[in-house]
Amino acid sequence: MQPDSLMPPHLSADTEFKSAVFALGRRPFIIYLAFLNAFVPISTDLYLPALPHMMEIFQCPRVLADLTLSGFMLSFALSMLFWGAYSDRYGRRLILMAGLGLYAVASVMCTGATDIFVLIAGRVLQAVGSGAICAVSMAVVKDVFKGKEMENVLIWMQVMTMLAPMLAPSLGSLLLRLTSWRGLFVILLFCSLLALLLLFFLRETLRDPGKGRGIESLKRIPAVLCDPGLRRLLILFSLSVMPFMAYLTSSAFIYIKFYGLSHEQFGLFFAANAGVAMFGPLLYSRLFRNLPRRFFLSLVYGVMAASGVCLFFVGDQGPFYFIVFYLPLTLFASASRPVGALLMMSQLDTDNGTVAALMGCCGLLCGGVAMIICSLGFANPVLPVAGMAMLIGLACLILWNVLDSRKLYRIP
Repeated sequence: MQPDSLMPPHLSADTEFKSAVFALGRRPFIIYLAFLNAFVPISTDLYLPALPHMMEIFQCPRVLADLTLSGFMLSFALSMLFWGAYSDRYGRRLILMAGLGLYAVASVMCTGATDIFVLIAGRVLQAVGSGAICAVSMAVVKDVFKGKEMENVLIWMQVMTMLAPMLAPSLGSLLLRLTSWRGLFVILLFCSLLALLLLFFLRETLRDPGKGRGIESLKRIPAVLCDPGLRRLLILFSLSVMPFMAYLTSSAFIYIKFYGLSHEQFGLFFAANAGVAMFGPLLYSRLFRNLPRRFFLSLVYGVMAASGVCLFFVGDQGPFYFIVFYLPLTLFASASRPVGALLMMSQLDTDNGTVAALMGCCGLLCGGVAMIICSLGFANPVLPVAGMAMLIGLACLILWNVLDSRKLYRIP
């Protein structure tokens, strides 16, 4: 399966695709979408190695240091609702330009932060900009692709997006040897400026903009949520994000503080987990896609619960025990993301921006709750991660089998 084969028939010619969608061609278009979709993992994972030392640098408690991460996620989730609805009214390019511009300004603010509260404020603004970037990138996917082609593109986007969490912590650890934490935000500023430059090659993909004033676009959110199939799937797949977000916020403290590893060793462990996450969508496309959907997602949630049980009993025995029992969860959860996105985006034929925003918002709101729970000061930071995987895996297993057995959603 190659990216060139992912185009729908009406955009199969590269010349026509360049004139209709992206001036640089089809492969660069998919790479650009993956780059935009990676802004959140880049924004969080690059400076994860510095997070435990934020408390020492700013002389603040862990709760405040964690707000630079959990506050980012919650602000990002809520802002997606605004940007997604407005992109259905004003188009994708304008909203994307606004989001990238805001992200660039916020990165400058973070770079010059003199106390933890200024840094938190800058991170919140970064999150708001990221909300526009990610909401538009997913909406553009549905604007351009349909059905099988959309699923294929989502797989490739997931694979390429996972390069960010695989490389970012190691890059962050390396940069911390060469510069201070401020240098990490200079890298984020460069990413936003590069995305702004490439934006000039993107054509407007919204063919049927909404009518009325901008504020009226937000009224589409309740209307979209009235679709029962989408609402049920949003609950299911949003809950399934929580174990990963618990790992994200706790990983640096588990590996560096709890196990006593160096920043470089932490980067390697984190990269290994991200590498497995990148392999998951490829495994789905080659193997799991041929399985009955009910069986596949049941397997995903069963593995999630089983990993949680193993982590609960032996995950605190050492870093290798922890990663060995967390990797199966990562593999199967990442393999399920393309099918989850396809199911949710197939519930409605319109309001692509709003649907994409709700997908991101609901998932990250649940993830933000997981982050807050993990930052409550557990003596053993492995336990909340293990408990989250165990309980959420079991809940999702039951919910999915109820939804699928009764066909309580629209089958694409």
